[in-house]
Amino acid sequence: MLWLPPPEGLSIAGWQVAALTVLIGCWWFTEAVPVTLTGSLPFLLLPLLGVAKPEVVASQYMSPVLFLILGGTLIGAAFERWNLHRRVALFVVARANPEPRAMLFNVMAVTALLSMWVNNSATTVMMLPIATATLAAMVPNLDSSDVGKDRRNFAAAMVLGIALASNIGGFATPIGTPVNSIAVGILDRSFDVQISFVEWMAFGIPFALLLLPICWWVLAFVTSPFRFEGSSRESVRAAIGVMGQMGTAEWRVIAVVTLVALAWVFQPWLTRWVPGISDAGIAIAGALLLALLPSGEQGSTQRNLLEWEDAKRAPWYLILLLGGGLALADAVVKSGLSAWLGETLAIVSGLPLLPMLLAIAVMCALITEAASNVATATIFMPIAASLALGANYDPVLAALAAAMAANLGFANPAATSSNALVYSTGRIPIAMMLKSGLWIDIFGAIAIAVLCFLIVPLLPL
Repeated sequence: MLWLPPPEGLSIAGWQVAALTVLIGCWWFTEAVPVTLTGSLPFLLLPLLGVAKPEVVASQYMSPVLFLILGGTLIGAAFERWNLHRRVALFVVARANPEPRAMLFNVMAVTALLSMWVNNSATTVMMLPIATATLAAMVPNLDSSDVGKDRRNFAAAMVLGIALASNIGGFATPIGTPVNSIAVGILDRSFDVQISFVEWMAFGIPFALLLLPICWWVLAFVTSPFRFEGSSRESVRAAIGVMGQMGTAEWRVIAVVTLVALAWVFQPWLTRWVPGISDAGIAIAGALLLALLPSGEQGSTQRNLLEWEDAKRAPWYLILLLGGGLALADAVVKSGLSAWLGETLAIVSGLPLLPMLLAIAVMCALITEAASNVATATIFMPIAASLALGANYDPVLAALAAAMAANLGFANPAATSSNALVYSTGRIPIAMMLKSGLWIDIFGAIAIAVLCFLIVPLLPL
């Protein structure tokens, strides 16, 4: 591409950024090079191409949103270390209605709730054994050839529901998935729009509350319908086990998590007394507090609530991966590439606002089935914003629609790590995953367009 002249109307810098975007996209989509290391390409090539200075590019790799992710994942690590996520799941499932459809919904609901705060993959790994134990109680001898279609469909829906609910729960908070955080960073750096933790939840939670029942309905009535008598609540409890009373460490982790959550909610008011406080700062403060507080557990090898053995499992690699995404998105905007692409795609910018948002969401949802969701959000957020600007609409609406749609990817086993984990169980026919995922992608794209159209304009952005 660099050997060819730029298209008419596009600057040389914009063409160079386009070439870099194609290269990064190819490496991200094919994983020819480790995905994290691909994130270093903007720092290497943008200065060599003369598009930006090294110090300007490097500043993108230390965006506050990256500290929000790290702080949030460290808090999640302490939650996992003391098995609080498992306790929450067991508490809900053991008391749920044992009727099969009700049990499916309850398992999906608790998975989505945990996924709001804990990494999607970790949530899936934790919930799969609970779902398997529940299945063992409700469908004995599941692997026997005598088991009917209804029970096999229930087993597939239960396992697939874990992945789908984990992905849906990730929409609800800025730390739910890396895409949410990179969207916050791109809007801040490229459009000078700050979205707080609470403001994201103002449209993220309604989306999750809307899509989760739709997902349950698709599984239970459309793609894997089932109907049979359930087991008793006692047999389910016996299958999944109990955890005993909560210890000192668990109560202390709950206290810190509650304090951090309240600080996030009341952050706009806290700034009056603590200038400079931010969502990212609150997350880091919570992680440091966990590292300082003793566990209080007698005989435990864990001296504090959070130690380096736990912290080093946090996704530190995201600094390079998401930092590269932020740097690339910034270059796409500042080089004029996004504006040129917006003019080129004038057919979309000629639509009314709601159909435009729907077209953007559907396009990104389909692309993210075959591409990294981080790559899809990074590349298409600036383009979507330019489309909206070309039609005199608010670019934030279009950019958010693109970012949220990049989180969909429900149909492809390789689209997300949660999909891959549940598909590896061997209980889900590929046709069922494809059919279920495409239905939910469509409903999700519609919900994203409607919520961005109705709710986001009401936020004080």
